[in-house]
Amino acid sequence: MKSNRTTLVGILVLVAAVAIGQAVTFGVARNSWSAFIARLPVIVSMIAFWGPICAVFAAVFIYSTLRLLGFESLEEIRKESVEQNNPTPAIVFVGTLIASFLFLMLVIRP
Repeated sequence: MKSNRTTLVGILVLVAAVAIGQAVTFGVARNSWSAFIARLPVIVSMIAFWGPICAVFAAVFIYSTLRLLGFESLEEIRKESVEQNNPTPAIVFVGTLIASFLFLMLVIRP
């Protein structure tokens, strides 16, 4: 039960931080905030278009790289990462995730 409470508190802190940040931004630079809000539908549509494409490329890259490394299933990846203490699969996953975010940032131009 304590874990659920901790998660809830974390989510509430994040929501509060975003709300306070938006309020401060609106107060300090009202015109910039309004321009960003006006452009927000375009940005969301770009993310909706490019997000799945980036996810497909990331999945193909992860699948092919892990196959080239000799992993046949997720169980083998878990065994290698946890039981044999080899960080290679985790590095591949995190590297691909970072590359996907960088690609998404490259194609999203507000």
